[in-house]
Amino acid sequence: MRFTVIGWNFRKTPVEIRDSLALTPKEQVELGLQLRTRFNLGGVVILSTCNRTELYLVNAEQQLDQIIEMLESYWNLYELRERVYTIQNLDGVRHLFRVASSLDSMVLGEPQILGQLKDAFQSFNEADLTGKLLHPLFTRAFSTAKRVRTETSVASNAVSVSYAAVELAKHIFEDLSKQTVMVIGAGEMAELAVRHFMRNGISELFVTNRTFLSAAKLAEKFQGLAVPFEHLERHLHQADIILSSTGARDFIITKEMVKNCLRRRRGRSMFFIDIAVPRDIDPEINELNGTFCYDIDDLQTLVSQNQVERKKQSIKAEEIIENELLKLELWFKSLSAVPTIRSLRKAFHSIAEEEMVKSFKNLKNIPESERKKVEQLVHRLIHRLLHDPSRNLKKIAHDEDAHLYLEYVSKIFDLSPTPVKLEKLPEKHHGLKIVKS
Repeated sequence: MRFTVIGWNFRKTPVEIRDSLALTPKEQVELGLQLRTRFNLGGVVILSTCNRTELYLVNAEQQLDQIIEMLESYWNLYELRERVYTIQNLDGVRHLFRVASSLDSMVLGEPQILGQLKDAFQSFNEADLTGKLLHPLFTRAFSTAKRVRTETSVASNAVSVSYAAVELAKHIFEDLSKQTVMVIGAGEMAELAVRHFMRNGISELFVTNRTFLSAAKLAEKFQGLAVPFEHLERHLHQADIILSSTGARDFIITKEMVKNCLRRRRGRSMFFIDIAVPRDIDPEINELNGTFCYDIDDLQTLVSQNQVERKKQSIKAEEIIENELLKLELWFKSLSAVPTIRSLRKAFHSIAEEEMVKSFKNLKNIPESERKKVEQLVHRLIHRLLHDPSRNLKKIAHDEDAHLYLEYVSKIFDLSPTPVKLEKLPEKHHGLKIVKS
């Protein structure tokens, strides 16, 4: 197959080095062009994310040392060889399928990696750097990832506190696009939660913090509205969902404050998410009708349950990947019959052409239109005659002793089949449309 993965990821490479390996889409393509030109590769795709940098290469197996040496020089990081992993052929394809299906991610089942991989492939395909072998491999990887997401629930359960908070909000409010969110705090957890909310298309965002400048920066980043902390109570009733993550030592939101909000909201529910330690929100608000309040322990319990469930589902996902790998392996085996089939068809058509030339010499008065009809009839007849033998030869190619059958056919018909070069395959194989996540 001559397929190789070279990479560095979060398992073996610390974030300080991964930061240095990060490439923009333009830099990825430029590096790919350098690699293909210098090492005469049959195809290149480079994936660069915060958790991994991986190169998917064709015809690189004899030049791995030189390629890694060039990459160390390119990044000016001469410790890369100590942390690099290389995976080849079918094992490399298995790795690609697992990456696409988010089974190799830091957070099992996270949805971003498939879109990132599709974007990378699209960029390299448009730059004419993928060659022909990578096209069927990547389109198979994308269809396998789709099977994993539709046939398992490996990606459907929240496994981070901030993500779990948003998922709970989606259960309480069916349509988040109509909901107003207020975030109290401007730290990392608060920002992560805002990102998840924004991905789900909320109606409006308020951000408040004791340091107004921090609130303003976070609000501006996500096109929200910054609220001075001393005006919190004045604006609280406007929010349907309130997430709090501060370092306060006492409750920021009290039962009395929420009681006043509910009166002004005229029966519309409020959902509180308290991911602060110590807690920011008085848990007694759960006693009020129309309120839902979850704290960090509630969310951690949900996350732990979901992590266990995702691991169970990942077993089924691995089975799907092995099933798809088997299909791909059978397809590659069937290619061994292609040279014989091509040679057989060429021989039949060549004999037909010779015989028609002889016949047309003896039929000098036949009109040109009739001659073309005869030619078409003969070629259709050959296609019909060779259809079943061609199909059966592809099936036979899956057998262990396939080479014997193909050799016998070649001897019987005196054929000289030319071996297929996998990197020169036509793109029609597995030509699935690339749809971004």
